[in-house]
Amino acid sequence: MLLYNDENPIKIVIADDHEVVRVGIRKLLSFSKLIQIVDEATNGLELINSCKKFNPDIAFVDIFMPKMSGIEAIPIAKKESPNTAFIMLTAFEDFQHIEKALLAGADGYLTKGVSAKILQEAVFNVIKGDRVFSKSILKLIRDRKMTYDETNDLNVSITKREQEILKLIADGNTNQEISEKLNLSIRTVETHRHNLIKKFGLKNAAQLVRFAIINSKNIVD
Repeated sequence: MLLYNDENPIKIVIADDHEVVRVGIRKLLSFSKLIQIVDEATNGLELINSCKKFNPDIAFVDIFMPKMSGIEAIPIAKKESPNTAFIMLTAFEDFQHIEKALLAGADGYLTKGVSAKILQEAVFNVIKGDRVFSKSILKLIRDRKMTYDETNDLNVSITKREQEILKLIADGNTNQEISEKLNLSIRTVETHRHNLIKKFGLKNAAQLVRFAIINSKNIVD
């Protein structure tokens, strides 16, 4: 983790089309000199440009914005600023949006009703490399009934390498990050992902992300 201080603060971009929300987030995060709001965006296109210009450490992103949604913008913004962590901050608490956000590459999903303390803690937890979720969102992810066949059962034979990759997926790592941490080619990581999807009877990458989050504590070395 980088060393952050008054001279090298955590750079944050806030993307929301409602000014009152942006002002509120700015105010809640102004408690620390370690945090600097470097820009604000009112739509997905502006978010992409902000990430390209400022290379922020964190971007708080709303889902529904004009011109381009937050979910649509994140994959593009990640290419412009691969080291940025993207946290959805939205009023929507349904699994459809959560799953789409995770598949897009979001590093967290918070509801706009979270307390100032939770929002502030989220900044430092994400900087440490953690994924952050509101309690209500995490409960929804863990409690939601599977829409595929018995995939909660981990009595499937997976290799040591697949265990490592599944844990890294649960922690929110991209294929690029996994390849760097495990010294593998991206193509090899993609192959392992595909094999895990097949072994657990999943349908797509989004289900693998969710499966990894739900079962990460049950995966043993």
